[in-house]
This record gives sequence, structure tokens and C-alpha cells, in this order.
Amino acid sequence: MPAEPVKGTRKRLEHIDAMRPVKQAAVISTHALVFFAPLATSATVAGLLVVTRFSRDAFFFVSACMLAYSYRDTQTMNLKTYFKRRFIAVGWPYLAWTVIYYVYTRAVGTSSFPFYTFRGSGIFTGSGAGHFVHLLWTGYYHLYFLIVIMEFYVLFPLLLWFVRRFAKWHVHIFVAAVLWQIVYGILVSYSAVSAYLPGEAQTRLVLSYPIYLVGGVIIALHLDVVHEWIITHATLIVVLTLVSAGVGEWLSYLDRYPWLPAPLRTGPYVFSAMVVPYNVGAIVCVYLFGVFLVSSKRSLRLRAMVQSGSDNSYGVYLSQMLWIPILLRLRNNFVPHISWVIAAPLALVITYMVGFVFTALMARTPVARAVTGRGRMSWSSLRPTSHRSESSIHGDTGDGPLEVASE
Repeated sequence: MPAEPVKGTRKRLEHIDAMRPVKQAAVISTHALVFFAPLATSATVAGLLVVTRFSRDAFFFVSACMLAYSYRDTQTMNLKTYFKRRFIAVGWPYLAWTVIYYVYTRAVGTSSFPFYTFRGSGIFTGSGAGHFVHLLWTGYYHLYFLIVIMEFYVLFPLLLWFVRRFAKWHVHIFVAAVLWQIVYGILVSYSAVSAYLPGEAQTRLVLSYPIYLVGGVIIALHLDVVHEWIITHATLIVVLTLVSAGVGEWLSYLDRYPWLPAPLRTGPYVFSAMVVPYNVGAIVCVYLFGVFLVSSKRSLRLRAMVQSGSDNSYGVYLSQMLWIPILLRLRNNFVPHISWVIAAPLALVITYMVGFVFTALMARTPVARAVTGRGRMSWSSLRPTSHRSESSIHGDTGDGPLEVASE
């Protein structure tokens, strides 16, 4: 059965918490490949991207599932409290990091260490203001994840009412979401959607992720049953996920041939219907890995490390695009001929570790809420211990979009 939520200001499912650092590592691996590997010439890189991009959908699925789980036994919703907590968890960090990345993108590359220089005059110009508004509206690089989550938060009260109102139709609603996802992917591959909705907008609309968001809500309402089914069929799930990954890789390889029909292409189409089975399977496999990590059979130290990784994973996600471009500049200036096979994994490890340390430190400062999405923690809690992490010293209401906050 799922881990029992603890009492207090937050309800936590340990195995769901354990999914968070794994998924953030997958997000970073995608960006490390994009920055450090030869995408235009390497079929291997394109294939690797096919198997790492599930992390975005996992982010949305877990966010939706855990939010719905926190309300599944609540018959009424205080909308004022609800939206306040959602803003604290996502809106505030989004605004803070949009400002940070706006200033960061004003940096100009130089040939000498530290390979960047800032021209502050450009920050406060009319063009600078226009660029900031654009970033705020569209989301800087990876921050569009939070735009989608905020759209979902707006719709969630109505969606929750809908799935409760039609409780006997949950299977039908889920099947409709699956069909929607597949048909949408086919339409995008034929550019039927792109004619009216540019690619950038497609990734930033909640309508592009029905199976992960709607499915997440429905599964949350039946989480006990779903959990038992997943545990019982773990081997089958892993095998089918590997098979679907193989299909995705094969289609990615065939992507070079013009005769391959557009709906079967996986490389250029992030919403390809052909990768939906793998994405779903990968999410469930990460869930199983989370169950494994927090099992009572694991050592207390390992479980404490997993909890610490979970606590800091949101800040790792938010800050990753500070570190990856810097690492790229260092690579280009010091070891320009290093193979991407070495550079990309190193970038993944370094980015995650630097982001982890950065988040752990910033979470103990007055700007913790805005920069890390967490309530401020005490300095004495910096070192992981063999018991559950302590609560925020300022009354935490949820660590980012993956947290389950009791209302």
C-alpha cells in the first residue's frame, strides 16, 4: 500500500518524493544532450533524447496526481487558500527565476575567464523591458513547465468537480484523454495544428498534455488500487516499457528516411503518438524505483539521502540553466575537443550536484521561498539524518508543484 501521509502542514508520500530527483536528473540529461551533443549529425543523440524527454510529462503527471490526491478526501475547497498556496508554490518562484534568467541572458560572452561580462545598461532599456515581458509570457527555456502547471491549477477546481460528478465514468474519461493525446500528436505531425498554433505555444498549453494531467487526477482518486496493480505487474511493466523504448529508438533511426510517414516520426515531434506508450511506461518505472528506494529494506542513510534529494529537487530544476551554459563555456575554452559522450554525462552530474548544493544553501536564507520554492529551513538541518526531514521553520505550505499540501 502507498506510504501513509504524515500529519502536519504537509502530507507526503515517500515513494512519490523519491521520484522527484530521478525525474529532475532526466530533465537535466535532456538539456545536457541538447547543449553538449551534435544533434544535427548524431542519430544516437536523437535516440537518447527520445528516452529522456518523458521527464517533462512525468513532471506534469506527478504534479496533477499529487494535487488531486491531497483533495480526494476533501468535499469543499477554499478557493482563496487554494490559489494562495498555488502561487506560493509555483507563481512566486516563476517570477523570481524569470527575473534571474532575464539578468542572466543580458550577459555577453568573452574570451577570458569567467567568459561572461554583464552590461547593466541594457537591462533597463525599452528593448530589455520587451524581452522581459516575452520571457514572463512564454517562460525562459525550461520554465514553461511552470506555465503549464499554473494553467492546470486554474482549471483544477473545475476538473476535480467534473471527475467527481461523473465518478462512474472515470475509465471513459481516461480513455478519452488517451485518444486526445494520440490524435493531437498525429495532427501536430501533419502540421495541422502548427498552422494555427506555433510550436512554442504548443508546448506551453495545458491542452497538449491531457493523458498526464487528466490521467493524473483520475489515478489519484484510485491511488491505492493503482498502486497495488503496479506492484503486482512490475515485471510486465518494465518489459513493456523496454519494448516501447526499442520501438521509439527504431523509429528515431528511421527518421532520416523521407518515406517514413509523419505520424511515425519521433525525432522532430515532441508530441509524437508513437512515444506515448514509452512515456507512460517510463513514468510508472520511475514510480517503481521510488517504491524501491524508500522500502524498509533500504538503509536509513540511503532513505535520508533520497529524502534530501527530493527536498532539493525543485531548486535543482529551477537553477539548472544557470550551470549548463557556464559548463559549456568552460568546455569550449578549456577542453573543446572532448567527446560529447564524456561531456554530456559530466554536465549532468556537475549540474545536478551544483544545483543541489545551491538549493540546500539558499533554502536556509530569507529568499528560500522565491529561489527554491521551499519554506526556509534551519541551518542545523543541512546535514541529512536518518530520520524524516524537519518541517519548515516558517510553516511550509508545499515544496513546489510536486508537493502534496493538506488543505
